[in-house]
Amino acid sequence: MKKIISLTMVMMLILGSLTNVSAAVDAEGTEEVTEEAVAEAAETGPLMLSLDDAVKIATENSREMWKIDDGIKQAKDERRSGRDAREVAESMMSKSLNEELTSAELLMSSDYVKALLAKNGYYMKYADTQQAQLEKNREMLLAGIEVETKSMYYNVLVAEKSIEINKVNLNSAEEQLRVVNLKFNNGSATKAEVLNAEMAVQKAKTDLDSASDDYRIAQLNLLNKLELPFDSEFILTDTELKYVPSEEINLDEAIEKAKEERPEILTAENNLELQKIETHVNKAYYASNLRQHKAAVEKLKDAELNVPQAYKDVELDVRKSYLNLIKAERTLNNMEKTLELAREAARINKLLYDNGMATTLDVLEANAGLAQAEIGHYQLLAAYNINKLIFDNSNLIGSK
Repeated sequence: MKKIISLTMVMMLILGSLTNVSAAVDAEGTEEVTEEAVAEAAETGPLMLSLDDAVKIATENSREMWKIDDGIKQAKDERRSGRDAREVAESMMSKSLNEELTSAELLMSSDYVKALLAKNGYYMKYADTQQAQLEKNREMLLAGIEVETKSMYYNVLVAEKSIEINKVNLNSAEEQLRVVNLKFNNGSATKAEVLNAEMAVQKAKTDLDSASDDYRIAQLNLLNKLELPFDSEFILTDTELKYVPSEEINLDEAIEKAKEERPEILTAENNLELQKIETHVNKAYYASNLRQHKAAVEKLKDAELNVPQAYKDVELDVRKSYLNLIKAERTLNNMEKTLELAREAARINKLLYDNGMATTLDVLEANAGLAQAEIGHYQLLAAYNINKLIFDNSNLIGSK
């Protein structure tokens, strides 16, 4: 089936689009979206960007979306061509040996196997299956754009939170250094305590600088995804990360939904239908001892086996997405406990220090540990939300 686009090529196109769909639909469309955003920023200040806004802009600027829409139009044209080919084949085969063939019929008669395929509606069926698969791939691409864009959005949120927490930690370290210097001057603190406090301040500054760099990188990635100028200013408006427990999720329903909607299954079933027609034609035209006859039979066996395998692969993928979600949830819950302990440790060490029962180093380490726990908790909350989004879309996209 030379005209059939291989499943591998289709999936490479779609999976590639999930990781790189930042180009514009076309030059004019991109320019309009970009100019509108820039004009708004110039008039009203920074762009107020919600999650939905970010996904919408990224979708409008997707080159792969344009390619799929164009492919759907082409499939419709191919169906009309397939219908015409069937009519020519039927007309040719209905004529007697003495009747004159038209130029189109003469051309088709040069390859009788193709004529039989056309008469059996193979090319119309092929166009229909390609259109159905492209429409399903379009849904898959939309889900992929949503996951990628929200992931980048969350990365900016995490970076903002890291800056906020590191600023608090730096202020605490600087205050602790001020207190230690006062104690050192009146002889109640050692030089080692002063050095430890100074080191803590330097580390806090380094952490803050690193968080600022991470924030800028996250900003650039999001701007690139949205096809906005790199010097654009924006403010994220959806700053609250929600936690929906996984116990509210029905795994069995998710599996059944995926089996009904995943493009891999649609492709396998469509390929089987096409192969049935091709095998029927080859068996009718070629003798059973010829290579073409045997090859067609083997292709049909493979196509029949690919359907249940596709169902199995999809179920496996959904289950893996679910386990990844459970893993992310467990890690998040453990971090929540760690955060509670870090807060209590910081509180107790401050009390002990105020009563002369702990050192400056104890306080500094407790404060630094609390800052890291707060940042880690926010990072894991974002990771959980991404894993849940992937699972929610497992009826269209996989976790591979």
